[in-house]
Amino acid sequence: MDNGEVKKIVNDEIKKFVNDALDKEMKKIVHNSSSQTRAELITTIKDALEAVYKMLWVKKEFWKSDIR
Repeated sequence: MDNGEVKKIVNDEIKKFVNDALDKEMKKIVHNSSSQTRAELITTIKDALEAVYKMLWVKKEFWKSDIR
């Protein structure tokens, strides 16, 4: 077994871990209502929606007059 084969096996195992175990662990963390990760995710989504709303509000004259 040469160095390339070992690297390929290790990379395949890391991909399997990321796809299976890490995904399950992240789901557990986000599902927990008291986790900091969940709170940060909710804050990020809230901020993104607020930014979209503000941009639409700034462009409201365009929506009201130019689109018909």
